[in-house]
Order: sequence, then structure tokens, then C-alpha cells
Amino acid sequence: MEKQIQDTYTKAFKNALKEDLNNENFDWVCKLHREIVIRLCSIIPKRSDLHDEIAEKMDPIVFRQMLDNKCYKGEDFCAMVDYVYSWLLRLCAPVRDEEIQKTLKELYSDMTNKTFGDLVPCFVVGVHRHLDNIVTDLEKFRKKRNCTK
Repeated sequence: MEKQIQDTYTKAFKNALKEDLNNENFDWVCKLHREIVIRLCSIIPKRSDLHDEIAEKMDPIVFRQMLDNKCYKGEDFCAMVDYVYSWLLRLCAPVRDEEIQKTLKELYSDMTNKTFGDLVPCFVVGVHRHLDNIVTDLEKFRKKRNCTK
């Protein structure tokens, strides 16, 4: 039952985001973009140099301007996907590498026959799922380490 609810929620989320993108309403996707930046940085504490790098590469102001001015291209999306997934692979436990690579491969496979409105929701959901896994793995590691002290 829980999986069915989660699947329904995810489908509704993707459909609503796709509709916003197709109607050129970029408020929500810009908030989601910023949220990815914040979550990546939160996993990397005490490294302002890396926070600055992430914020610069994924500048939310430039992202918004590009969307509003209709100059955000497929290669820009691919560059963001590559950048975010490179961080996911650096931050995850090695056991998660294959799962992340599979999601990335599926996303790139979909790029040949899907629209921006189709791809972005898949990207956002996939990234947040992987970030959730990284956070969970870190919490488990910290608990285990604290128990052994």
C-alpha cells in the first residue's frame, strides 16, 4: 500500500512539473534546482570552497535567466546532469554506484525521444532519491561508528 501511494505521488509530481514546464512557468523548477544545490552542499559540511564551486556551476540566477529568455539548451541540461551525477557518484557509498549509473544511463537514453518537460521531472526525482539514499547511508554509518566507540 505504501509503495502504491508513493508511486501515485511521484506520478502526480512529475505530471504537475511537466505541465508547469510546458506552460513556461519556471518558478517551481527553479525552486527544485536551488533545493538540489542546497542538499548537495549540506552533505559536504565545512567545505565552503566546494559549496562555492557548486553554487557557481549551478547558479540559480543564471539558470532562471536562461529559462526566462528561452536560451537554456539541451547541452546546458546535459552539462547540469553530468555535474550533478558526478557529485552523486563522489558522495555515495561505492555500493550505490551501479544504481546511480543505471539512472543516469536511463536519463540519457530518454533524451533521444522525450521533451524537456518529460526529462526534468525524471531528473529531479532521480537526484532526490539518490540524495535521500546518501543521507540515509551517512546516518547509518554515523550510528554504527558511534556504537563502536
